[in-house]
Amino acid sequence: MMTDIKEIENSALNLNKRDKARLADKLLQSIHGKIDPEIEQAWIDEVQKRKESLKSGEASLHSASDVINEARQRLQK
Repeated sequence: MMTDIKEIENSALNLNKRDKARLADKLLQSIHGKIDPEIEQAWIDEVQKRKESLKSGEASLHSASDVINEARQRLQK
């Protein structure tokens, strides 16, 4: 007999973050197929580059609302 989807969902929600991420990855792969290793590595490299630019102060983070407000102000000029 097939396990009830609610039971699976409840079990999944009780996993720790690492196991949830692993499960999510496996589920997405089952839908979309395996990720091209070169593309995955390119994303990993980009994340590391952005992380380093934040650490060095070269880049900074801004809230979405601040960015949207600034864009609206620029468009009104």
